[in-house]
Amino acid sequence: MGENENERLAQEIAGELKRRFGLIAQEAVTIDKGWLNVKWRMTTDRGPLFVKYYHPERYKLHANPERRKGIERNLRIQHGLSVAGIPCPGVYAHEGQCLQETPSGLHFAALDWVEGQTAEAGGMNAAQLSALGAAVGRMHRRLNAGAPAAVPVWTPDKAAYRREWQRNWDAAEAAGDGTVLSWLERSRTIVDALDFGLFAPSRTGWLHWDLWVDNLMLHARGVAGIVDFDRMDVAYPEIDVARALLSGALRDGRIREEEARAFLDGYRAHAEAPRGMLSRAMRLLYVIESGWWLRTEVRRDGELRGLLARFVEEMHWLEANWDTLADQLDPL
Repeated sequence: MGENENERLAQEIAGELKRRFGLIAQEAVTIDKGWLNVKWRMTTDRGPLFVKYYHPERYKLHANPERRKGIERNLRIQHGLSVAGIPCPGVYAHEGQCLQETPSGLHFAALDWVEGQTAEAGGMNAAQLSALGAAVGRMHRRLNAGAPAAVPVWTPDKAAYRREWQRNWDAAEAAGDGTVLSWLERSRTIVDALDFGLFAPSRTGWLHWDLWVDNLMLHARGVAGIVDFDRMDVAYPEIDVARALLSGALRDGRIREEEARAFLDGYRAHAEAPRGMLSRAMRLLYVIESGWWLRTEVRRDGELRGLLARFVEEMHWLEANWDTLADQLDPL
């Protein structure tokens, strides 16, 4: 999306900020993060805001009312977490709605600005991971307190994995992508041999489902805010634990032990993480995410390739360490 188009979008949204919230936007600086969506730091007469435009090609909100309801629900939940003291941005609501739509049909959300920096993948320090573990533990405890959660939107299912695997295989074969075909052969061998009964003790509940470094605003020794709750849904909260540790602590081919232990200590102060859970959570994450990242589309699309190469690296690390995950991780 070009600079002129971004400016046009920002101006239209700024008009709605004034009309709905009485905020006068003085400057809009584009934030170069994410895929297709446009994000800004908007300076207003009452301080900075984070504004996110939901790109129609990515979300198709007009054609998918259930997706629109899901984002609205997640923004409401996020605001509730913020009010409860979980480090995440609060969300502005107009006439009871957190997801806004301009007269021309642009969907956007306005959120509190969080001052912080993102870390490089694998580059979070022990203090940051300890604070993140505590924040995620508090978030999971609050999200899953009280009544049982709804039915999970995803469960580990070998037949479902094989169907997705076959789609990815067919696409790679049609593209003549020998690299991805070799990836998929290795993945199928691993998952075919996996006893899915391993996941029986995994508890279902709400999770963020996108805890990687680009969604974590940090300061030198802590967490300023967890952002981007778009994917939040009901599945297995332990996936958040595995995702955060892979993203924050996997560096130079190993999970850094001191940093991983700091995260788990912080998490266990607020939520359960019994010994043995972490290696299981890593396998659970692999079953779902290998289908997302080990695809020819990820290698073919230049924009995606640059953004998602880290996730492919993490899948390969799990494969290379598959037989020793319990030895490496369960003592933590």
